[in-house]
Amino acid sequence: MANVFDIGDVDFDRIAKRRDEALRRKAAERGETLLQGMDKETTQDEQEEEDASSGRQYGMRWGWKGWGGRDKGGSGSGGGTGTQATAEEDKQEAEEILFGGKRVVQWPYDDYHIVQQKFYTRLAEIEEGGGESKQEAVQRAAAAQNLQRPPDPPIISKAVQDLPLKGFEAKAEERAIATVSTWLFDCGLIDELLENGGMSSMAIQTNHNKTKKGDAASVPSQEGIEVGLTGGLPIEGPSKMDKEMSKLKASQQRTLTLINSRLNDGVAASGGEVQELVNAVNSTKDELGRLRELSTYISSSNTDQGGQKFMLTKYPKLKKAINARRNLAKCFRELDFYSKIPITCDELREQLHSAEWTDDEWYSLREVSRKHVELEIFLVEAELGMKKRIDEDIAESGAAGGAGYRPQLGLPYNHEEVDNFLQDHVKNVWELGEEIRMRIQSGIGSAFELTMENPSGMVALVEAVEHYESANLEYKTVHGQEAGQKQTLRFTNMRAFALKQIYSDFHLRGEEMFNQVHENEENAEYDDDEAAANAHFSAVLRTANGLTSEMIFVQNQMCPCFPPYWSIETLWATCVAHICSKEILEQIGGKEGHLLPELNASQLLDLVAWVENFRETIEESFPNIMDHDPKVSFDSERPQLLGEDAKSIDMDVAKDALAYANKTLWEVHDLAKDEFLFRTKEQTDEWLIRVYEAEHTKSQTAEGKLITSLCEDVYSLAGVQLTTIRERLTKKSDAMVQAVGLIFKNLYEKQIESRNNFLEDFETCCAASNDFIRMSDNCEEIVSDLMEETNLSEASTEILEEQSGALLGLYSSDAVFASQKIHIYVFEPIEEAISEELFGKEWLNELTNNDLALTLVRTIEDFMGDLEEYLDELMVGKTLEALITGTVLFYTKTLLAKSSAHTSKTKPLWGDNARALERIQGDIAVMREFFEELADSYPSLPRVMESEFGILDNIYELLSIANGTSDSTDRDFVILLQKRIKNIPITKYVVGDLFHMVNPAREEGVYALIDSMADELMAVAPNDEQAFDVVLARQTVPGLRLDQELAKHCDESRGKRARPGLSRTATEEGEIMLNRWKKTWNKVKTQLEE
Repeated sequence: MANVFDIGDVDFDRIAKRRDEALRRKAAERGETLLQGMDKETTQDEQEEEDASSGRQYGMRWGWKGWGGRDKGGSGSGGGTGTQATAEEDKQEAEEILFGGKRVVQWPYDDYHIVQQKFYTRLAEIEEGGGESKQEAVQRAAAAQNLQRPPDPPIISKAVQDLPLKGFEAKAEERAIATVSTWLFDCGLIDELLENGGMSSMAIQTNHNKTKKGDAASVPSQEGIEVGLTGGLPIEGPSKMDKEMSKLKASQQRTLTLINSRLNDGVAASGGEVQELVNAVNSTKDELGRLRELSTYISSSNTDQGGQKFMLTKYPKLKKAINARRNLAKCFRELDFYSKIPITCDELREQLHSAEWTDDEWYSLREVSRKHVELEIFLVEAELGMKKRIDEDIAESGAAGGAGYRPQLGLPYNHEEVDNFLQDHVKNVWELGEEIRMRIQSGIGSAFELTMENPSGMVALVEAVEHYESANLEYKTVHGQEAGQKQTLRFTNMRAFALKQIYSDFHLRGEEMFNQVHENEENAEYDDDEAAANAHFSAVLRTANGLTSEMIFVQNQMCPCFPPYWSIETLWATCVAHICSKEILEQIGGKEGHLLPELNASQLLDLVAWVENFRETIEESFPNIMDHDPKVSFDSERPQLLGEDAKSIDMDVAKDALAYANKTLWEVHDLAKDEFLFRTKEQTDEWLIRVYEAEHTKSQTAEGKLITSLCEDVYSLAGVQLTTIRERLTKKSDAMVQAVGLIFKNLYEKQIESRNNFLEDFETCCAASNDFIRMSDNCEEIVSDLMEETNLSEASTEILEEQSGALLGLYSSDAVFASQKIHIYVFEPIEEAISEELFGKEWLNELTNNDLALTLVRTIEDFMGDLEEYLDELMVGKTLEALITGTVLFYTKTLLAKSSAHTSKTKPLWGDNARALERIQGDIAVMREFFEELADSYPSLPRVMESEFGILDNIYELLSIANGTSDSTDRDFVILLQKRIKNIPITKYVVGDLFHMVNPAREEGVYALIDSMADELMAVAPNDEQAFDVVLARQTVPGLRLDQELAKHCDESRGKRARPGLSRTATEEGEIMLNRWKKTWNKVKTQLEE
């Protein structure tokens, strides 16, 4: 059967080895020996002082008090001195605790004893003040915490409907308050807000550092950091408030960006652009009309073979002359355009520089880029056209001059003249392009800020880049790929420059954030190296968390500003993954995690939570990355994501880089998780030992129920641990399930190990039963809260329910066990009072009213008052069930003991068997009647009575058969008894003892009868071979198992009298059985002693 508390493949031995290596390394750095001081002999005074210090560190200052009362003059916490003085003394002594020359930093709650002392002090003040009762104080506190969730604000479209302009500011303020209020309630931040005033952990850290630097009178504290609180030293790493604030900020920024984009869509086109479009349409219409008009001058209405021909078709030279006139006009126009290129460039430069640092900067840059692209298109096409015309003229002249014709040198029909003609214009235009490129790169370098502040400006900047790429693609579409290969001039490759710049800036942004962390660490002042290391790691983790959260910003706000083929989200995710993984590996000492033992528990939890959050973000954005196996490693240098043309992202390389970083960080996650689980196991074991071995305070509830402080001592610490784990880790974290399961496992094992220590007498059994029930309630409440506040997978939920179910089942069974063990202490006075007289001569001849049976039930009745007052109502019923069984077994064992003491082989035990059977029948009736009267209040009793008193009825009937006063068949009742005992040798011994009491002469015959019935008994009621294992497993309360108690009787009666007629085989079988029971009892005794 699989262990429900199995936490997977966590190698605690490997973690312990890594811990030892870290300790040796730190000892070597200090020049110390790891085993320093261990060989030193400790005196008794020093040992007592060390024990006292250890006890104070865990807050185990308990003292026994009277049931339901308090010490005179005390605060109710078990101390005789003043509460405030005790707290001050504890505080001073705690500051002097050293271990190995270093401060002791306990996790999760160093100052638990101080906080508990304050809590008890407050309760005492409420009780002694008399102003209000404890119940009223609890109700007042509950009412104060009963905060209602504010209603959700209406959507923006409804909120601003029919709203006057002057009311917008008031409506915006009202909506902001509603948004923050619902956010605080939904994220569970109200308690943290009330406690910390809304200050984030980073703000607290800043103030703390300032205080450390500026306050010369401050004294370094030697106590550890309180996990789960923000008082005193701050918790390392981002708090829950930090995380939720960043999420809220990103969500609201996305909403405002969408609204801003929608508003900008309506006014994105400028007036000049609209006018330009109108002029272009009018110009095209005029040219089409003019063309239609001119075509009538050279066309003929005559048709030739059903078609029309131009008039100059038959006169090509005339047509050429007319075309020359037109080409000459075009040439003059183009020359005029060439002459204006410098002026145009100057105008564009002026427009470019005049708009710099203005609100229209990027829109102006887009317009300048469009006009500049037109100049580049004109010059590129001019170069291509001129050179192509030269090539055509040369080819045509060569064809006219014959095969031996050679073109004359020095003619303008060469490419150099074309280049010389275009040289100045090309230089001017491309220099302007360089200036535009620098401006574009400057804007791309601040893409984050520009996207956040002016998304439409970011769109304009990207469109400026795309103008050049569109021109290049259009040129190749019109002129073909070959024309692009032959040309000398090239369009400015803006996209390649932009992608290279944005990739470099993305990477630089992450590096600068971490460099700032390193610089701050160098400039900050700390008490010691350990504090500096902790602060540095927490700052690195906060920076990594900020970079990860910006992935959502990039996805939702930046990506819409860029074309999809820019792959901005992939660029940023790859940069974040590479930089963060590199920094995290440096912090933990490489892939082996050599520095993990130096991190505290909070930092380990924060590291695990960050990796899980990073993995979840990557999985949502790139689902195919999770199953991808990277082919290349990227440990040191950043991935080369740009393709060969630098105009696009190499998605294969990006996929490998993301997968490699994700895989590396998940290995870090497992290392940190295992280290945390190992530390949790150690610390949980340690404080559980302290708690269970401490002397717990006894008290009574308002209803009179006996309890101790065991439940509060265990679950106050366990609750802090579990709360810290839940708040630090993500809601889907499997590590949380493992950590909770490990704590439950330790609670389970420690409960099994220590539960018997609380069952010493009647009162402690009652208190222990009540404590175990309350521990079950606390555990169930913790699991319920965990389920409500997390979003675990179905498999994780099933594991958690199975583990908590095992722990709850243990607490419940132990509560029943403790309540039923009370029967031992109830029957102690009964056995002392009546066991000697019961079934004796006085019982037979003088006590004619079943006085001894009445003494038994009246004693139980006396205890019932205490049971109903001290014990939980449900457990009272379980105790009564045990008392019924105990009554039957006590009566049976006492009867059989008289038989063992009777050694006569001819005379019966009693002189008058009929009277003895009448007494026995009366005793059974008295005992049965007593429990029947209680059956109305406890419905489970009738079922138990029918089963248990059936044994006495069976014994009475066998005695009657042996006496000859019953017509029943002895075989039937032997079978019935075997069904209850399920052990043939014991059944044989018991029936023989019953016949020996009434009619010794028939004892030999009954042994023979049972031997003849062996096969029948094995078929109807076989021996219970699992009985020994059940007893070892503590599944039954001592003294309540019929076969075990009868086996003890048989073992005690060996050698007291002979058993005539018992065969040798039966004797050997009986000896084997009894020896096996003795071994089982010895094992149980050894377990209890251990």
